[in-house]
Amino acid sequence: MTAAPERFTVLQARRLALGALGFARGRPAGAVSARHLRATIDRLGIFQIDSVNVLQRAHYLPLYSRLGPYDVEMLHRASSRAPRRLVEYWAHEAALLDVRLWPAFGFRRDDESRMWGGPKTVAREKPEFVAWVLEEVRRRGPLTARQIEEDLPRDRSHWGWNWSEGKQALEYLFYVGEVMA
Repeated sequence: MTAAPERFTVLQARRLALGALGFARGRPAGAVSARHLRATIDRLGIFQIDSVNVLQRAHYLPLYSRLGPYDVEMLHRASSRAPRRLVEYWAHEAALLDVRLWPAFGFRRDDESRMWGGPKTVAREKPEFVAWVLEEVRRRGPLTARQIEEDLPRDRSHWGWNWSEGKQALEYLFYVGEVMA
């Protein structure tokens, strides 16, 4: 015999959703510690990065809304110093992703058909150049797009998304997981 589906009121459903997102717990008493930050990273797993900041950049807000005022340097350390807890990747949008979720995005790294415009084009039309960029990063260590493209031609006829081939190659390598930001 099949049990009847459980029904929730709107208020119960709202509380369930907010609880699952970590809002049911009280904020820490006293200063927010690295332990609090780790627990929130464990619970959420991903923080969308958005450079548009009316109030604050988007990836700082989920922690603030759950923990209250915290030292943002703790988040920077979690994403930039060993042992990293977060890595930058194109999850849905640019995001800081819990490193334990990295394997779950293998389908995306393996599916270049999801990739957009320039990076996909440069990888398809100039694979030897993309291989050279990857070798430069391996040989020289972490590099910015500007350092890769110092001596490369670039269309400057308009402003905006006129990325050099070096920038496009780095974006391709980032998308497929060969380099990290």
